[in-house]
Amino acid sequence: MPVPALLARRLALITLSLLVAFGGKGIAARAQPTDLGPCADRPTTISGELYADLFRWCVESILHDHQIEPLSFTAMEVAPDGTLYATRPLSGAVVAIRDTDGDELPDTMEAFAAGLTLPNGLVYHNKYLYVSGGAHIYRISMTGAVDIVVDDLPNGTGFWTGGLAIGGDGRLYVAVGAPCNNCEFDERERGAILSMNLDGSDRQIVATGFRQPADVAFYRDRLWTLDSAPHQAGRHARDELNLVEPGGWYGFPYCLGAGERNLASADIDCADSISPVMRFGSGAVPISLTAFPHDTLPGTKDTLIVVLSGEPSQIDFVGYKVIMITFDEENQPLGATILIPYWYNSLRQAYAPYRGEGLYWERYILISESGFGIYPQQPLSVAVHPRGWIYISLTGGRIIALRPRPNFAKHAHRYPIWTPMNPDFDPSAVADSFEEK
Repeated sequence: MPVPALLARRLALITLSLLVAFGGKGIAARAQPTDLGPCADRPTTISGELYADLFRWCVESILHDHQIEPLSFTAMEVAPDGTLYATRPLSGAVVAIRDTDGDELPDTMEAFAAGLTLPNGLVYHNKYLYVSGGAHIYRISMTGAVDIVVDDLPNGTGFWTGGLAIGGDGRLYVAVGAPCNNCEFDERERGAILSMNLDGSDRQIVATGFRQPADVAFYRDRLWTLDSAPHQAGRHARDELNLVEPGGWYGFPYCLGAGERNLASADIDCADSISPVMRFGSGAVPISLTAFPHDTLPGTKDTLIVVLSGEPSQIDFVGYKVIMITFDEENQPLGATILIPYWYNSLRQAYAPYRGEGLYWERYILISESGFGIYPQQPLSVAVHPRGWIYISLTGGRIIALRPRPNFAKHAHRYPIWTPMNPDFDPSAVADSFEEK
């Protein structure tokens, strides 16, 4: 490691140690059980390596295996019994990570299902795992028996088959990427969200016009998906969070974002495309999302967590973050809190109000350049434990947990009134009063 980077890392370790000493100890949620003990007493706690808000969260290690292929755990799901299931697409496997030491955090990985084609989406329902990969949707029982529900999803060139979700209507929803980076195509089931019965019958196209709808999730009883813009489209292109409307067209490949022209066509009116609910900086690459219904800490209840994986070929660090988005009653985003990497400095709380432009968070580039952010590793997926713990997977064979610290209320004064982390947060005041302090 170069000397400047080594010095920066040591400085980061000292800074994190001071944060823990002056407030990191004894910090979590009102709903957090007390029998787990403080973070400092837990052998799973990660200190001085992954930058997070140490006043709110305890960062703990679930798994870190350098021997695993780097692009592992692209989807995760927590079963009601606490078992964490994860996909390993390049190995064609689904693994189960179980708690073997009684601390309620999974710690031991074992093979669960093998021989699958690029498993990349995962959802648990009624004692079965449903897994998407390539042309297939698999149904796997809790004994590990594998049945093929679908074997003819469009696949081959282009983006991998994306995530899965099961709606309140009992139907299965799957995201299917475009067959190319930035070109015209005729396959109606590509760049689309599909739905079907749990046995694969009655397949329907829900919405079209996506490039890389990497994941789908239900939030506030509505279906949401992600998308990313082609890089050669320039910085005007924005990656997206979309609310899926049945029968809706979202523009790709002819239009991007809020109706911007991408490919010329006399027959296409970009005004007919549905605009995204939220836009991120070009190269953010949103790749995983999940609803967070838990009142674990102030500002967390009824939020949506999105993984911004980042683009390694891009110079600026737009992605490499996991964010928590706050919405108003009309499903319009108020702003986003960065879960990791987080920088506590002079009350800058990694919270940015959303005003319609792509969110970049460019001031957090320093975190990664100094060697104590996520970069060059990328976040891949997120899952939520029934108790409100957040699991995040990273490239390099790693899964971490964010567990809330106890007695957070006594630290609330550290958070300005305009952040959702403050118990007295006023969403209506965000747009007018937000400023760096």
